[in-house]
Amino acid sequence: MTIKQLFYCSLMLLSVTSIPAAIAQAPATPAETRTVTFQQGVNGYTGTIDTEIWALAPHTILESNPNSSTDADNDGGESQCLLRFDNLIGTASWQVPPRAAVVKARLLVSAFDQGSTVNLHRMLVPFDRSATWSSLVSGVSADGLEACRHKDAFTFGKIAANSSEIIFDVTDTVQLWAGGEVNHGWVFLNTGGNGWDFYASEFSDVKQRPRLVVEFVMPAAVVKSAAATAAK
Repeated sequence: MTIKQLFYCSLMLLSVTSIPAAIAQAPATPAETRTVTFQQGVNGYTGTIDTEIWALAPHTILESNPNSSTDADNDGGESQCLLRFDNLIGTASWQVPPRAAVVKARLLVSAFDQGSTVNLHRMLVPFDRSATWSSLVSGVSADGLEACRHKDAFTFGKIAANSSEIIFDVTDTVQLWAGGEVNHGWVFLNTGGNGWDFYASEFSDVKQRPRLVVEFVMPAAVVKSAAATAAK
């Protein structure tokens, strides 16, 4: 080996051995999947807003009812169900962090009266506990203005013999909310005249109240920060 080759080999060895130990030995931090659950009355959560609105009682507030019914022909007038989980996105340990990657989000409700097919649409306008058919201007339409034209999910309205729990996949919508879209919740719209009923957040049995389960991966910035802290 010539003197010139020995010189360059020495430089390469010096470059490798000069890498700080913290950088050379810092382990890769895997993306951790976490799961959070939102259900009225569980672990102190009180952010569920749900109500039924009915064309035949246009000014009546039905928010305190323990169950909700969605029916395109409820005794001659349509009824719709509205549902929202407030304080869903945030930095607390029980919330979904802003900009998190949502792996899976499921909305689960306990139905007790099977009926026609029901579509679940993302709401585009706000509502509160005092919402009525009249305050929402003759109910909610999936017209791209009041609620999305595209449905998040649907149920055929049937109830299995061994379980009344109905699961709606709402991953795309929760991802939008984690990305900064405003959370206005959902509306249940029945496609026929056979009402479909489920227990609301006021129902006495906590286990049968609506539940939102979200699996997510922490935002990249948080993962990088944790890796940097571990390397110190």
